[in-house]
Amino acid sequence: MNSLTEDLWSIILARLPLKSIITSKLVCKQWKSIVESPYFRKSLYQNLHSSSWSLLVWDDKKDVGTTLYGCEPSIGSYILSFLTNKFEIQRDKYEYSVWDYTDVGLILVSEVSKKPSILINAVYVANPVSQDCIELPSHLKEYVFPLGIVTRTENGVVLDYKVVLLDFGNVHENMEISLLIYSSETGLWSLSIVHLPSSLYYQYFYRSISLNGNLYWLNRNSDNEDVIVSHDFYATGTDSDRFRVTRFPDSGKHPKFKRACTIFQGFLMYMNVVSITKDDGSLEDKLSIWKLQSGEWQLVSEISVDCVNPSFDHIPVTINSVDAKTVYFWNRKHQSLVAANICNGKFVLHSELEHSGRSPNSFECFKRSDCPSFVLPQWLHLTPVRGV
Repeated sequence: MNSLTEDLWSIILARLPLKSIITSKLVCKQWKSIVESPYFRKSLYQNLHSSSWSLLVWDDKKDVGTTLYGCEPSIGSYILSFLTNKFEIQRDKYEYSVWDYTDVGLILVSEVSKKPSILINAVYVANPVSQDCIELPSHLKEYVFPLGIVTRTENGVVLDYKVVLLDFGNVHENMEISLLIYSSETGLWSLSIVHLPSSLYYQYFYRSISLNGNLYWLNRNSDNEDVIVSHDFYATGTDSDRFRVTRFPDSGKHPKFKRACTIFQGFLMYMNVVSITKDDGSLEDKLSIWKLQSGEWQLVSEISVDCVNPSFDHIPVTINSVDAKTVYFWNRKHQSLVAANICNGKFVLHSELEHSGRSPNSFECFKRSDCPSFVLPQWLHLTPVRGV
C-alpha cells in the first residue's frame, strides 16, 4: 500500500462508486486523508462525466416523492430510508416532509407536530445518500413556510448553503414579504424585507426550483400571464433588486400543457407543445424546448409532434439530467412514463416503475407539474468545505 504515491491513490479511489469512497475512509488514516483532500475532490469531480439522478413525483407534501425513473437504487429509496432511520423515535409525535430537492443532492426537511397545527417545529438540511443531517437553529417565528434551499459550489463541492423561509405571518398589503434566511457560513438566521413588483402574487411562491444560488417559482402577473420569478441569494445589491421576472418564450400563445420548468446541466429548461401557424394557414403542433441563459430564453430544439407520433397523447415531464437528447413524457393511455429521443423520434415505454410510497395518481401529478428531478450528491460532505 505504501509503494503508491498519494496522487496515484487519488486517481484509483476517484474511480470507485460514491458509496465505496465513503467506505474507503474507514480502511486507514492514509485513505481518509486522501479522500478528504482538495486534490482528491477535484480529481473526483473531473472523473464525473454524469451524475446519477431520479425523477420523482410530488404525491403529497407529507410523503416522500415517488420515484418514477432513475438510478439504482433509486433516490426514493435513499430518502425513505433516511427519514425512517433518522426520525424513527420521533415519528409518534411529528411528521416529516421533504420540501425541496436541490441540484447538488441536498434536501430540505421540515418537522411538524402531529397535533392539529401548521407550525413548523424544526427544519433540517440533509444528504440522503451519506445520511448526514443538520438541524438548523430555532428561527423564533411561529408562522413560516419553507421556500427552498440554495447552494454555492466549486468543483461539485458545496461550499455553503442558505435556507429560505417565508414569514407568512408578516405579509403586507404593499407587497412586502419577510424572508428568514439561514446561512451555513454564519450559522445564523437573518430577516430580509423584500418588496415584490406590484404585478406579482405572493401566494404563488410554492414549490421552488433551486439552481446556481437562485430560487425559481412559477407565478402570474397582472395580465394573468405565467411568468418565472427568480431571486439570487448570492448576488450583491438589495433584495428587491435581486428579484427578476421573466416571461415565457411562448407568452401570448396557448400551449397544450400547463407551463413548468425543469433543470438540465446548470440551466433552467422549459418545454411544451404549441400550435404554430404554417405558411398555408394550417396549424402544426410542435414540441419546443428552451433554456434560460443570462435572463433570456434560447430555443434549443423544435420538432413536429405529428411527425414523431401522429397520435401524440403525452404530457411533457422533464429532460434527462445527463442526456439532452432524451425527454420524458407521461402517456395518458397506458399510464406509463415514456422516453423520447428528440433526434430520431424513437419512443420507449417504461412499464415498470418503482414506487417508494403509495402509488400516486400520476396523471393528476403531471397535470399539476409536480415532478422534480433529483441529482445524487457528487460529494460526500453536507457541511461547507473551506479552502477548496
